[in-house]
Amino acid sequence: SSPAPSTWTSCAGAAASATDAPPAAAAAAEAEMEAGPRFRAHLDFKFLKDNLALVQKNVADRSFNADPARVVALYDDYVALKMEADELRRERNDNSNAMKGKMEKEQRDELIAKGAALKEKSAALEEKLSALESQLQLEGQRVPNLSHPDVPVGGEENATLLKEVGKQRDFGFQPKDHVAVGEALDLIDFETAAEVSGQKFYYLRNAAALLELALVNWAMSKVVSKGFTPIMTPDLVKESVLDKCGFQPRGTNTQVYSVQGSPLCLTGTAEVPLGGVYMDKILSEAELPIRMAAFGRCFRTEAGAAGAASK
Repeated sequence: SSPAPSTWTSCAGAAASATDAPPAAAAAAEAEMEAGPRFRAHLDFKFLKDNLALVQKNVADRSFNADPARVVALYDDYVALKMEADELRRERNDNSNAMKGKMEKEQRDELIAKGAALKEKSAALEEKLSALESQLQLEGQRVPNLSHPDVPVGGEENATLLKEVGKQRDFGFQPKDHVAVGEALDLIDFETAAEVSGQKFYYLRNAAALLELALVNWAMSKVVSKGFTPIMTPDLVKESVLDKCGFQPRGTNTQVYSVQGSPLCLTGTAEVPLGGVYMDKILSEAELPIRMAAFGRCFRTEAGAAGAASK
């Protein structure tokens, strides 16, 4: 599974609302900067540089905490420093080759001294290059994929209706919403859940609990009949797995629940642990297609609207 921000290619998704980063998230971002990236993504920095205005607009539209211009500046510095390091490496090789033949002791001592100086200079340059690459990776991995040009910017009020199937039913009276129906039939309990877990949580009761289990089993049976392998995935994954799937578990705008004092995070979708099954592996064409279907809980720190709409 290739990391989502690795190519900055098109993907569907509307812009989210910008929110102020909490102090804890900001502190986590600083700690991440000091620690360096957890993996090296194959990012197309040249594409970003050549399409800077496009990428900057996409970042603004999606309200991401990223700075494409800084990424380009770091990339230019990295390229220049790498050229310097390559040139220095070439000088060291030439110096080593010059020592292979017969020569006077004085001449050999000069070459040895020159080699030692080049080695020391090269080590310092490589250390600087490594630190710069880490910074470049961290900043680059914050840049989101490009949204499809047809995706509207904004909330649901800006959504575009692509197709309408059938017509809305006319009940002939004012129908109740699912919340009112569920509470009246003792299917959903929001009040108890609010006391136990907080707002926007619920208990499913009686037929609703059985209905959820039945729907999961029905859906799994359908995909299994099409050749998919049914899987129950872990609810906790390593931060590095989330990184490789395009998430930023400890970023300032994260929707991921992180376990304090641990490299583990709660999964927001079963796709993440499924992606981890084949991460860092090269698959042969003969192994494809691979069909997997998973059921998992979606732990996300999303902030929904208040009222019945959030239920």
